[in-house]
Amino acid sequence: MKNYRGFILGAIIFTLLIPIFVLSETKDKDLLIGLLEEMEADFVEGDINMGGVVMDKFVDEEEIKKIAKEIQDELDIQGEEYVDGEFYWEDMTKEDEFIQLMGQGYDSSQNLITFTISSYENLGNSHGETSLFINYIKREKFIEFNDIIKKVENFFDQYNKTIDITTCIVGTFDEELDLEKNKKRILKANKAIKGKIIEQYEDEDVLSYSIFTPYIDEHIYTGDKKMNLNIAVGYNEDENKTYIWIGTPIITIGY
Repeated sequence: MKNYRGFILGAIIFTLLIPIFVLSETKDKDLLIGLLEEMEADFVEGDINMGGVVMDKFVDEEEIKKIAKEIQDELDIQGEEYVDGEFYWEDMTKEDEFIQLMGQGYDSSQNLITFTISSYENLGNSHGETSLFINYIKREKFIEFNDIIKKVENFFDQYNKTIDITTCIVGTFDEELDLEKNKKRILKANKAIKGKIIEQYEDEDVLSYSIFTPYIDEHIYTGDKKMNLNIAVGYNEDENKTYIWIGTPIITIGY
């Protein structure tokens, strides 16, 4: 997308389970989908980033491959590497005191899943550290994220570790960017969730709001103020569409 300015509102990501709320015409829907529908945008995709430390130690190549196979089975990632007609690949990187495996494939519902397992031998302690991060992209409209989140949480529970989660919904309007019109859309949706606007950014290409709503349990801080919802709007000249991103607690994908 052209002329979009990326911005980072925070580096700390807290564990966040998505609650349910009620909007007119969108009862029992996921909060982010409910907001998208409240603003009458077309769904494009849902994006979830999940991860954290799984072991407080360095592990070898064999152990990393074992974890990768467990992830592939737990998330129902289809296909086998190097098999014709099946899309699944892995890439292993090995350096001094560092091993990393990245895998990518589709589950049985054709959702794209990318995972990265990294193990460091020396991080200023005698044990090292092994982490797992998963990106999950769903391109069909859905009611909730909780199914995939629960699977990954269960995996981290096996190691007695907590997981950090950010979630983002992407939608479009078939129109050029109209800042005033989109401000009204966002303010209407914000009112529906009893939101408090913490920060607002605007230029000729992008409109962004940082919001705190009581409908989301967790939060991060921007300065000394709480926030747990980020809504941004921008224009794609090639597609002649206005895009909207709704993320919690922040938007972590480019726009």
